Amino acid sequence: THRSGQNKSTMSTESDIPLDPSTFLSQQVETSRVFFFEDPAEAEFNVKCGGFERCRPDYRIDRPGFPWFLLEFVHGGSGTLILNGVQVPLKPGMLFLYGPDVEHHIASAPGDPLLKYFVGFSGAAATRFMELHGLCPGMILQSLKGESFRHTFDTLIERGMRNSKISRPICTAIVQQLLLMCLEDAVDAGSTDTRAYATFSRVKQYVSKYFLELGTLDAIATACALDAPYLCRLFARFHDESPYQFLTRLKMQHAASLLLEGGTPLKEVARVSGFPAPFHFSRVF
Repeated sequence: THRSGQNKSTMSTESDIPLDPSTFLSQQVETSRVFFFEDPAEAEFNVKCGGFERCRPDYRIDRPGFPWFLLEFVHGGSGTLILNGVQVPLKPGMLFLYGPDVEHHIASAPGDPLLKYFVGFSGAAATRFMELHGLCPGMILQSLKGESFRHTFDTLIERGMRNSKISRPICTAIVQQLLLMCLEDAVDAGSTDTRAYATFSRVKQYVSKYFLELGTLDAIATACALDAPYLCRLFARFHDESPYQFLTRLKMQHAASLLLEGGTPLKEVARVSGFPAPFHFSRVF
């Protein structure tokens, strides 16, 4: 479903919120892609709706709560979020979860409107799933792998809009995947404002740009003027790979591209990837 809205949301209290998602999603959007599911009585983990919104400059949401859980992911733009009294600036890569009794205020920056994904879900199984994994409404996270979240949300929307017999169970599995990704691929938003995270981001960007010229952990540490053990601790805190594993993966992705394109001998692919010995390269690959 594609839509563009002109009217501001009229929700004021939780009791005023209808249970049909199409009647309460904000109309302060330029365009959106949205899917809705009927509410089956037998569903214990019930995906209600999901989508992507390109918000208008005047986009603003002020609610005292929500009838079910809603996970949102900021893909672009900027703005302000107040969740349970905690105010943070919104920026790309941020995730936040709210639900019943969680007061929330969301506003776009007029000069840089928000682009964001969302999914709504409810049910006793959903509550148990979040409790089992230590997830709770009110959390504000910063993704370390924003493209992974974007891709997963796009898959969710594409499957939801098919509206086939198995769209609902597929979407339920994808929502559970998104929630687990919050644990593995995101950190508390406050920790990303630290000097440690700034250092990690600087190193990650440097390695991503110069991976063909780097060969060892010590080389990374020297180039970035850091101590190697400290570098390893940074990646253990903010990433799911060690610095050397990250470097090796970038090299192997580059090598795979060369091999798929064809025309480059294996020995040359190994050399440009930083492996003078083709046998060593093949083993690592």
